[in-house]
Amino acid sequence: MKVFRLSLCFFVSNCLFSQSDFISVRNQEFFLKNEPYTFIGTNYWYGGLLALDTANDGLGRLQKELDFLKQHGITNLRVLIASEGDDRYPYRISPSLQEKPLVYNESVLRSYDVFLAEASKRNMRVVFILNNNWEWSGGFGQYLTWAGYPNPILPKTPQWDWGQYCEYIAQFYTCDSCQYWYQELISQLLNRKNTITHIPYKNDPTIMTWELANEPRPMKPKAINAYKNWIKLNAELIKSIDKNHLVTIGVEGVIGTSMDTNLYKEIHLLSAIDYATIHIWPKTWQWYNGESDHSITDTTLNKTKSYILLHAKFCRELNKPLVIEEFGLHRDQNNFSARSASTNRDYYYKYILDLGKKEKIAGYNFWGAIAYRDSRLKTNYWKKGLPFTADPPQEEQGLYGVYMTDSSTWKIIRNMMIK
Repeated sequence: MKVFRLSLCFFVSNCLFSQSDFISVRNQEFFLKNEPYTFIGTNYWYGGLLALDTANDGLGRLQKELDFLKQHGITNLRVLIASEGDDRYPYRISPSLQEKPLVYNESVLRSYDVFLAEASKRNMRVVFILNNNWEWSGGFGQYLTWAGYPNPILPKTPQWDWGQYCEYIAQFYTCDSCQYWYQELISQLLNRKNTITHIPYKNDPTIMTWELANEPRPMKPKAINAYKNWIKLNAELIKSIDKNHLVTIGVEGVIGTSMDTNLYKEIHLLSAIDYATIHIWPKTWQWYNGESDHSITDTTLNKTKSYILLHAKFCRELNKPLVIEEFGLHRDQNNFSARSASTNRDYYYKYILDLGKKEKIAGYNFWGAIAYRDSRLKTNYWKKGLPFTADPPQEEQGLYGVYMTDSSTWKIIRNMMIK
């Protein structure tokens, strides 16, 4: 007679999952079905919204894109599941999951149900991002506005000021209402039962990770203690509800901790944080002068190498995996069109992937799939009603996204199947 130990196996909606069906961490590696799991993935932030976009055959597009990604070796998708606020600010996702505090759009949630079901069919794993430091999905700033904090600072408006934005966002970590709404969202999502598969999200092995936020920073030194408390409290909250999935922070590396290496290591040393992440944005971080011809000079490459080696060293000390979960470069001549070359980007992708292999990086999510410029696009920026694309509403469409027609880039990605 075969006897199953309840601690290792459980039934969910007539499906049997064992703990080995969920991705786990041992030392500096991920494991799936008791085998090492190293992945080549992509940022696919809009994937969960596609089934909702019936005007643009979103479901057909989702299925086509997932098939394409699977064919090119992509096994992991980093997806934004949280968005907040209305569409009065034009450089923001619409529709949002949470237009008002604690009011969740069921149509949006059902679209995520479809997305998870389709990803599962293709044996893909998903990293779900639960919030955002930046304005393009609402994020921390929208929570603060809901809580009555005055004078929100938004990019591409006359009021925009980086220093004031940092002051504003830093308040998120001590805003009691913001924390309550955020934790309620966590509870809602983790306990949700998928309307397609009937599997609760917290029991679905398609999900690899819950990520606290996209690029959360303390923003100001005075917020550091509250920032650390926020990470610890919410990582532990997730673990108390969901015993199956990994948790990570979503930080960019020491760039996100104001070059404070001790802070970066301290927050990733927490027992409820399973692995560390870095993002790499050489143009945004001014590692070169912004001109395309300088994008892959020795200066850029050396800074990229140093950044990866630094965090790889940290993770050896922490004994936790490291994922490069965002990296990107403009197309040649800083062009947005699919007809333009991507020679420099291809070189940079290969450089990161080759270096990462030497340093035993546990996974990669390049930015991003899939670029698309609709014929109705009047400016370079997305407008409500147009299909979503790899470049979010605040960025030019085609800025960092990889088009399906970028065959040289996809060849590099496809050839980097590590294990």
